[in-house]
Amino acid sequence: MLKTEQFDPAAIRAVIFDFDGTLAATDIDFALMRQRVLEVAERWGLSERLNQKRYILEIVDDAVSLLTDPADQERFREEAAEAMRNVELIFTSVAAPYPGIPEALEQLAACGRRVGIITRNCRAGVASVFERHPMHHEVLLTRDDVERVKPDPAHLHEALEVLGVAPHEALMVGDHITDIEVGHAAGAWACGVLTAKTTPEQFAEAGAHLVLDSVADLVRVLCAGEALV
Repeated sequence: MLKTEQFDPAAIRAVIFDFDGTLAATDIDFALMRQRVLEVAERWGLSERLNQKRYILEIVDDAVSLLTDPADQERFREEAAEAMRNVELIFTSVAAPYPGIPEALEQLAACGRRVGIITRNCRAGVASVFERHPMHHEVLLTRDDVERVKPDPAHLHEALEVLGVAPHEALMVGDHITDIEVGHAAGAWACGVLTAKTTPEQFAEAGAHLVLDSVADLVRVLCAGEALV
């Protein structure tokens, strides 16, 4: 467990989670998703003008910005969204939460923490997991529900507004550097979990206030008062 001196568990009223790689192991083939989006861009004659190393949603935004007709912009965005969703649903239809996650979310709620989820996944993909593996949450904002996705702080702010919790009373939890970035940008605390590829060193460099092996460890910190050592 890695923590910074200023982190105060007692200050946390709400915990906002990333979904993919944090709560559930979806194993989405993002390389394939990127390929499908670039195929859409190629049909529109845009692929050679794009930075293909950008995050996928940002590639879509960049492509839309190259189009001047609002109708074309909407059609491109719809085609790209369908291409992404088709790939995503292949994997989320068989995905499951990490061991102990449903129980952990219930425990967080039981000890008085509000629970929310913000994700760059599509709503249908998250729903396909929840239908088979219910997980407690009071608010869910996917990429389909907001105009600006994380790491834009607006994504986190919208969730906190629903919960009625101020940013300084919230902890953003995720497996990726973007989760730490959105926490900082929104004025919230930020926690990294080591369930994917991000290392403790990378989380520390990004400014994570807390780094844990899993969400289950967070329950011990927030609900059982485990010492931060």
